[in-house]
Amino acid sequence: MEHHVRLAKLERIFLTELRSHTVGGLSGMILTVSDTGKSGLHVDGPVGTKKYLKATRHFLYRPQFELQASEVLPLAFVHDKKINNCWYEDEEVVVHAIAVDKPRTGAKRKLHERPSRLTRDEIEKNHVSVSYVVETRIQRGKFLLDRAVALGVPKGKLFGQLHQGKDVTLPDGRLVKSSDCVLPSIPAVACIIVTCPTTMHVDALVDSNGFDRYREIEGKSPQVQVEVVFHLGSGKVLRYPKYAEWARSFGNHARHVLLGHDACAQKTVYRASAKLQAQMHAVFPNAFPSNEKHEMEDTVVPFSRAVPDGSSLQLTAATSDENPDAATSKLILGEGMLKFVLAPRARRGFDASSCWPRLDFDQIRESVTLSAAIVAKACQNLEVNNLDDDLIDGRITFLGTGCAIPSKYRNVTGMYLELPRNKKGDTDVAWAGLMLDCGEGSLGQLYRYAGGDKKRLQELVSRLKCVWISHNHADHHLGLLRLLSHRTDDASTEPLLVIGPTPLRFWLNEYASLDPTVRGKFSFVENYSFDENDSRFTDVKTHADAARVRAWLRETLNIAQLECVPVKHALQSYAVVITFVDGAKFAFSGDCRPSDKLAEKAMNAFLMVHEATFEDDLAQEAKDKAHCTMAEAVGVGRQAKARHLLLTHFSQRYPKMAVLSTSCDESSHVTPMEVLTAIDMLSLRFRELRQPHLMEVCMQLMTLDDVEEDDTDAVASLKVRQRKERKRQKVIERGE
Repeated sequence: MEHHVRLAKLERIFLTELRSHTVGGLSGMILTVSDTGKSGLHVDGPVGTKKYLKATRHFLYRPQFELQASEVLPLAFVHDKKINNCWYEDEEVVVHAIAVDKPRTGAKRKLHERPSRLTRDEIEKNHVSVSYVVETRIQRGKFLLDRAVALGVPKGKLFGQLHQGKDVTLPDGRLVKSSDCVLPSIPAVACIIVTCPTTMHVDALVDSNGFDRYREIEGKSPQVQVEVVFHLGSGKVLRYPKYAEWARSFGNHARHVLLGHDACAQKTVYRASAKLQAQMHAVFPNAFPSNEKHEMEDTVVPFSRAVPDGSSLQLTAATSDENPDAATSKLILGEGMLKFVLAPRARRGFDASSCWPRLDFDQIRESVTLSAAIVAKACQNLEVNNLDDDLIDGRITFLGTGCAIPSKYRNVTGMYLELPRNKKGDTDVAWAGLMLDCGEGSLGQLYRYAGGDKKRLQELVSRLKCVWISHNHADHHLGLLRLLSHRTDDASTEPLLVIGPTPLRFWLNEYASLDPTVRGKFSFVENYSFDENDSRFTDVKTHADAARVRAWLRETLNIAQLECVPVKHALQSYAVVITFVDGAKFAFSGDCRPSDKLAEKAMNAFLMVHEATFEDDLAQEAKDKAHCTMAEAVGVGRQAKARHLLLTHFSQRYPKMAVLSTSCDESSHVTPMEVLTAIDMLSLRFRELRQPHLMEVCMQLMTLDDVEEDDTDAVASLKVRQRKERKRQKVIERGE
């Protein structure tokens, strides 16, 4: 992994809500952890967590991986019972879980009437959120061996008794107190993760007694000191007076980290990919979007952003001996990879060493000056004789070009097509979006494509009319939840059309029953409805649904025909061939083995996007896993007489560019076809698919980046060795 996060050590996952922004990455995380060889994982969360995990059975199948779940019940569900919110504990920490739900609207009762017991279905509808308190154990003070020996304590079990806090009597009758040989114990401290989705949750949160031992109440000091509070609420919640007053009750010592604030840094997780995008934009400005404006909004030094409205939040208060700015200084904006260390006490505090620095664009432009000049000259020669002016004025953007899991340079599969809606002679330049596969993280990749512009992102999401999913593997559809939740739910926004395999329909329906931000935002049609050779195609309802969707596609996306072609991969796997109203064809293979049927249906396509999971030396593995090698993908493109072929869905064993074999290049004179290997954020107009030197430059930049990373790793390794050597010398000096 790019950021060296050790998932093999992960034991439990604690969920705060059942919403796409909190569970959108959970399924992918479970699949990744299971591939590390772990035997199982435990998931804790609000009521509905078990239903969510059960719904993933439609695509998450790991029979040897034991997945367990526990649900935190809100107070309203167990009001007749004594609550013990100690949820989890081990030798190091104790975790307390406090669940709250917003009050039921319209529920009235008499003054002294006890509230009725809620059912689980009612709780799920009440938007339950769970906050967590992580509390360290009291640590016994260090045993002072030299002092014990000086007091005449013989070696043996008396040492242990003294360290455990017991006074001991020596053989000569003298009493030795534990406090004489043991330093004071280190008291427990806590960090709190507060989840308050709306202001309607505030009353239940504030009234909960689960936080009382950490608060200053009526002048009494808290039982356990709070070091840091992480706030997952929106700005509206943070400004709510009752919430702010409650937050201040955790004491002046507590620091407050805002994780839901609009001013938090919105850096892309894929740092190497972001750097490559900036480099490629400098060389190919028309093929890669710029991310400079987005990156430059951040501070040069990580973890140094000030809260712009800190004084108005009033979450903290300065003590009498502090200056007025002290309270604001305890407000901190969260960042990716920011850590807070609770123990050991010597390291307690924030650790921003892993936070991502801002890209240096001056250095990036300087590093690609020569490549940019060569490519610019080649592109000028190309513009003189552009053979693609006859194509429709659409655009294809690759949101992910890898398979299975995200890697350093590649997210999992996804493409966004911008298609013109206007007819010939029409002055309206409106366009609509079509996505082909929607892997996990697709919304974040759209945010990158939009240059960090939230209005532009909303436009891309709102104009998206249809998502076509090739098959039911998780890396091809897990991004749907975040995409659907980000769509507006006003009456003017029509549901997003999803065309996919039947199990995907079941998954979306079951998840939507738990998350109202997704519910009602999509309509679904099975892939087989567009396969004329499928026996179900003649079914009256299926035929009617397909006819309705075809008419809608023509009106909305200028698509005259959409054909789903069965391919050999997993159950219900399809390729798609799209014919536009002007007769131009576009084809996407999905995941598959080479398909003669696809080549036949895609004959004379102006663009074919084909999976090329493996390089040619792994032909047998490609066959075993029902994928294609690069040579096989090129062969299908030539068989279809495609004008352009874009290769994608590369195995993550190729973190850089997969290499086209010589045989692919030598046969180029047989059928004139432009071949490109796609990379994340590659964004090409259909009329600009010819990009000379693109693969060559991309490979050079990736290689250069790896050399720089190797140098950085070497320096870090040297520092580790030096630190170990210093420790060894200290041990020798002490004579231990």
